[in-house]
Amino acid sequence: MRDDIERDGMIIASLPTRAQVCVVKNNGIFERFSHEKVVKSCLMVGSSLWAAEQIAAYVGKAAYDGVSTAEIKMLVYDCLKRVDRKVADKYLASNALRVRTSRDTIESFDQRKIEKTLMVETDASGELSRRIATDVWKELKKLDVDYLTAPMIREIVNTKLVENGLETLRKKYTRLGIPVYNITNLIRNGSRDNANMVHNPETVHKYVADEALKQYALLRILPNELADAHLGGDIHIHDLEFFAGRPINCLQHDLRLFIKHGLKVDGTGDHTSVAGPPNHIETLMNHSGEIMLAAQQNMSGGQSMSLWNVFVAPFAAGQPYEKVKQAVQMFIYNLNMAYAARGSQVPFTSINLEFSVPKFLEDVTAYGPKGKNVGVYGDFEEETRLLQRAFTETLLEGDSDGKPHLFPNTIYVLRDKILNGGFEEDIRRVHELSAKYGTAYFVNMLPKYRGNMANYMGCRTSLSDNWTGDWDKDCFRTGNLAYVTLNLPRIAYNSRDDDDVFDYLDSYMSIGEEVLMLRREQALNCLDNYNLLPFLTQEADEERYYQVDNSTLSFGFVGLNEMLLAHCGEGIEDPDARNFGIKVVKYMNKRTEELKKETGLRWTVLQTPAESTAYRFATLDKEKFGDRAILQGDELASYYTNSSHVPVNSDVLLPEKIKIEEKFHPITLGGHIFHAFMGEAYSDPDSLMSLTNKIAKKSDIGFWAYSSALSFCIKCKTLMKGLQTKCGTCGEETEVEWYDRITGYVQQVGRSRSASGGWNPGKMRELMDRKRF
Repeated sequence: MRDDIERDGMIIASLPTRAQVCVVKNNGIFERFSHEKVVKSCLMVGSSLWAAEQIAAYVGKAAYDGVSTAEIKMLVYDCLKRVDRKVADKYLASNALRVRTSRDTIESFDQRKIEKTLMVETDASGELSRRIATDVWKELKKLDVDYLTAPMIREIVNTKLVENGLETLRKKYTRLGIPVYNITNLIRNGSRDNANMVHNPETVHKYVADEALKQYALLRILPNELADAHLGGDIHIHDLEFFAGRPINCLQHDLRLFIKHGLKVDGTGDHTSVAGPPNHIETLMNHSGEIMLAAQQNMSGGQSMSLWNVFVAPFAAGQPYEKVKQAVQMFIYNLNMAYAARGSQVPFTSINLEFSVPKFLEDVTAYGPKGKNVGVYGDFEEETRLLQRAFTETLLEGDSDGKPHLFPNTIYVLRDKILNGGFEEDIRRVHELSAKYGTAYFVNMLPKYRGNMANYMGCRTSLSDNWTGDWDKDCFRTGNLAYVTLNLPRIAYNSRDDDDVFDYLDSYMSIGEEVLMLRREQALNCLDNYNLLPFLTQEADEERYYQVDNSTLSFGFVGLNEMLLAHCGEGIEDPDARNFGIKVVKYMNKRTEELKKETGLRWTVLQTPAESTAYRFATLDKEKFGDRAILQGDELASYYTNSSHVPVNSDVLLPEKIKIEEKFHPITLGGHIFHAFMGEAYSDPDSLMSLTNKIAKKSDIGFWAYSSALSFCIKCKTLMKGLQTKCGTCGEETEVEWYDRITGYVQQVGRSRSASGGWNPGKMRELMDRKRF
């Protein structure tokens, strides 16, 4: 049987009918050939239905298993040219010519965008902008490239401006790493990509450098299909700006090594003063802060110190409490005032505190002043408790204005012995901190999936002694090397049944695996070949400080709730839908176990923090899928629910929320968190203590915080609960600043009247949507 396409007596093509085939998309993902998609793409550019159907039929017969989307598009284009040249050109612009934009997306070429940018950036007239843009389109049609890029198009525009004698406009439109216009906008208005960064000269420098390094990673390090998967929104590659030079994400420090050997903040001692082993607690506090600040120059993410008060305890022996507390105050203030990391941020730091010396550490050799052996850590129980008290009291007092100390993230470890009596005063003090500022975190060591050790390094990334069973090797001098996040709702939009879901999941994880292996390869280059990370490569006890072979490579995910709504018809609150969600995450874990065997490396699954990713995925899917996309938020700002959380605006009560989310903590050992967003009323510490006791003893929740929204009047220094638009003390309206936990840490939101802080629109919308308990 033959099917011909004929127009005005001309035969376009003739091929025998054949079975349906699979198409390889630009990002490497397979999908079944769709007759309807070809028809729709033709109709969208003005083709008649008759021609569209005939072209789709022809293309379906010409296609073969493994045909690329680029080949499909050129087949359609060639057919359209024989029917209507103008329609064919329109199809080429909107389908075949794809542009990698400066917004980290892939979009269809649109001549009108050139016209608009010319008018906005150079003040050119509409008529002149259209003429230049048309000339550019004529040039672009001649190019034989897989992708257009924003810089490529911009340079062709600049060429046309010069050809037309418009040098003044060319100077305004040209690109300096990023467009002149964008740099001007950064200087004037800043950016809202990172809530931990304020607007100042260093952040401008960082964003300009970031843009160049992002493009370097996408063009030089990542193959096209991996870059496309990120730009298109199938996955999100975190910290692209650090991929080339700072590929290591999180780090868990071992303070003992610096107590024994002293400190070289540059890693070599060649360019800075070298400090010997500390002799006094004040020196150790200074070193602890300098370690974090120095390591931040070599890393892209958070860093932490676990067992901190246990390791410091020998230095507190024989010291009056006032001196110990003053030393702790110095440490906390130094961490919050070291305004010099990654574009003028304070270092992203966490401290894991114990209420008592853990049993597994009681007989371990303790190191004290001058790095000497001073017995075992079990000898310093009283000092360990004293340091925890000093730390908590300092946080309770806030800074001199009464604001909370935002760093370090302070994480309290709950063990069976702690909750069974004798520590009530210490535990209550911590819950006073939770009630006042909502900055305390809790690690639950009681569930069956726990061993001796689990620590957290930032928003939620975690290590535990489940790799080799050695708490020291598994949890210290290593961390999460990198993670890639999967867009789960998109999988549901593309899937017809359960089999499709897991097929797409395989594809997305395969892409993520390639990215993570490239990231690890780049990390090894930076550590071994480029001499680029000297702090991490310095020797400690005749070994490299950073233990890269023990680091984790992780798969994160966003939008499980929306995936379930799209695929099951119900969200995560529904038991049947939730069971399918658990099946999805367990499937991811199964793949990580296979990867461990295949590669010998440490693979994990985590709940992605998604400070910007949840907003980015939702925005891209809204553009791609229109009304089919299931989004949180509103028309102005959409977002997906973070990882496997219950939607923030859900009406479920707190006990039910715990029961839902606890199911996912044992299967996200790379990192997880439970948020209890507290209301405007002052929380009772005793009630919070009771709740903590129930969560720890009766649930599998592994990590959580009681998060409070706060308002602070800059004029009269009044701290208020909730997001207030007016100071209750002095009546001020424009100088009231908001605070809340963005994903895993408390940070300024912005001013109540302007909401001009660092939170992106999606996170701002989520903040407004949060239901408080």
